[in-house]
Amino acid sequence: MQPRLNPGRARLAAALSIGVLLLSATLLAAQAILDLRRVQSLETDLAELHDVRYGLLNAEVWVDRLAGLLAKKIDTFELTDENRPALKRNIEIALDRILVEVERYLRRRNASGDTFWERLTGAFRQGVQDFVVDFNELRAREPAYADAILEEFNRPDTRAQLKEQLLAALHSTAAATFAATDFSAYDAVLARHGCADAAACEPVLRSQADALETRARNFAIGVLLAVAGMFFVAWRERPNLKPEVMAMLTAGTLVVLAGGVLTPMIDVEARIAELRFVVLGETIVFTDQVLYFQSKSILDVVRVLVDTGAWDMVFVAVLITLFSLVFPTLKVLSGFLYYFDWRGLRANTLIYFFALRSGKWSMADVLVVAMLMAYVGFSGLVESQVAAMAGSGRGVDVITTNGTELRLGFYLFLAFVLASLVLSALLEARTGKRVS
Repeated sequence: MQPRLNPGRARLAAALSIGVLLLSATLLAAQAILDLRRVQSLETDLAELHDVRYGLLNAEVWVDRLAGLLAKKIDTFELTDENRPALKRNIEIALDRILVEVERYLRRRNASGDTFWERLTGAFRQGVQDFVVDFNELRAREPAYADAILEEFNRPDTRAQLKEQLLAALHSTAAATFAATDFSAYDAVLARHGCADAAACEPVLRSQADALETRARNFAIGVLLAVAGMFFVAWRERPNLKPEVMAMLTAGTLVVLAGGVLTPMIDVEARIAELRFVVLGETIVFTDQVLYFQSKSILDVVRVLVDTGAWDMVFVAVLITLFSLVFPTLKVLSGFLYYFDWRGLRANTLIYFFALRSGKWSMADVLVVAMLMAYVGFSGLVESQVAAMAGSGRGVDVITTNGTELRLGFYLFLAFVLASLVLSALLEARTGKRVS
């Protein structure tokens, strides 16, 4: 039977164990934060490379796709006995409309005039026109003209010229109608990672992001286990905790808080996996089109709100900072000071407030619930919208994906909420006062 350690040695062993766990949690949390921030940057770059404005919403891409279709249709066109009658009839209708419009324009021009001399001159021109040009005879020859046009179009050099003219007209019209897409952000991503194009960049970025995500997840699990171990050891020693133990528990709680506010909590993504439709008998396909992507931590959200410069957004940023960072931190630190009445600070009004009365103001647990509700709301909204998109078109096949998910930052912040509750329980055990 092994001898039991005396109380002094037992408390020393507990303090050493908690110290080792705190050091481990701090180092693991620091590396997890670095890895998760890097993953956030890589995933943002990947989303940028596949942004819908560079593909489905890019006029230049559409012009290239349509130009290719037109060129293929012209090159593969064959005049056969089956399609010749229909084509000839369409050409005859077009020629007839042209002749009608020309005759109407000439008669209207000749009949116009304000003075007698102008009307007389117009009548003379009309008479000469009727004598020289017989529009009825021209209409009678429309079938012959249509045959000549078809034969001319069937010549390879004519097709080449027609294709060149149509493609030039298509490109010039698009250039004059649509604004050029800004590729500065796209090019910046390629330059940052030393890639020639998105196809070469994507597998590299995806491999790096997956490897870092796996490593960061392992680090985060290590942080949670280390902090849980700290509180397990401390709970067995309550209520006779030494100041250094309580300090280490406070530090461990702040470590998971730092992980929660510095790393992404939620990703919101809507993506078109595949969009397929038929134009001129040919299938056009767009794949992996990112409609929307955001991966933000609490501090990222605060920075975005402040950067807007609008007073209401800045006000919201201040509230988020107070309730998710300042109040929880002050509550944890004040609880430590109140626990041991360091330099008589237990009587200090602010210390008393933050230690025993600020729970209803810090609202860290409410923020966790809000994040869960935001996740459910965003996920449901994105899911319904992309589903509506998939079912709205006729002759269009759309495969959409919803990438909204909670990230490790949420679970680290949840761990902080639980750790702060245990600290409150230890404070109650020591002081005999209920924490609210």
